[in-house]
Amino acid sequence: LSHNGISLKVEGTMAGSLSASAVGLFDAFSSNIKPQVLIQLSKQIQTPGKTPDGRTSIPFEFKLAPSGQKPLLDTYHGIYICIQYTLTVDVAKSGMFGQALSEGTEFIVQIPIKDPPPPKPPVSFSITPETVKKSKGKKDPEQRFSIKGQLDSSTFNITNPLKGMVVVDPTAPMTHPIKSISLQVIRVETINSPEGTMKEASEVQSIQVANGNIAPGLQVPIHAVLPRLFTCPTVSQNTFSIDFEANVIVEFENGFAPVENIPLKLYR
Repeated sequence: LSHNGISLKVEGTMAGSLSASAVGLFDAFSSNIKPQVLIQLSKQIQTPGKTPDGRTSIPFEFKLAPSGQKPLLDTYHGIYICIQYTLTVDVAKSGMFGQALSEGTEFIVQIPIKDPPPPKPPVSFSITPETVKKSKGKKDPEQRFSIKGQLDSSTFNITNPLKGMVVVDPTAPMTHPIKSISLQVIRVETINSPEGTMKEASEVQSIQVANGNIAPGLQVPIHAVLPRLFTCPTVSQNTFSIDFEANVIVEFENGFAPVENIPLKLYR
């Protein structure tokens, strides 16, 4: 194969992701979601010449460092925000009728922080008719319940699971049987612009931790491994932010489902 050189291009960007569900929401923010370049470099890895028949391996390496003032961020595929790194190889063909060849692929970037935050104590929560701020369905006027629990921490390394427990308070009256208890992980993506702020929450994953009317006093464990690509360390910058929350959802057989929301802070 004759060629006029083989080059390697590395690019990392943060850009608004205009999915079908996002069209319209971003109309007022179009000027603020232009891709931000995090890293961009190109170098020739083989001079013009010929490659022999068969398979040819060309070793290469590059330093993963920001190209400008913006720091490198973890790879992240969200609904409205996408942080992506790509590696492209270009083969410049020789001759008048030679056609250039190009092939690209995404690679995953994970950026650990130098100084992890100190360990945080467990976060306790209590779900009663008096504490419910968010719910689904309609609560019966005389409905009583008391569900308690805790997360081991709301600030934790993203490579570790989200752990905790939930228990039905055996000392409190329970007027309606429980149908299920679920843990929902939510991402909150925010884009700031001169026109205003757009903030949207979407589900990352939902795990059923209990099925049926669990016995009072029984501690039900919570254990959720956060999915790769769809979660990342918490990000807060001038133009955008990515936050995460956990929802503990208790669904009763009458259709009422109180939701306990707990903000999370993730790091690597």
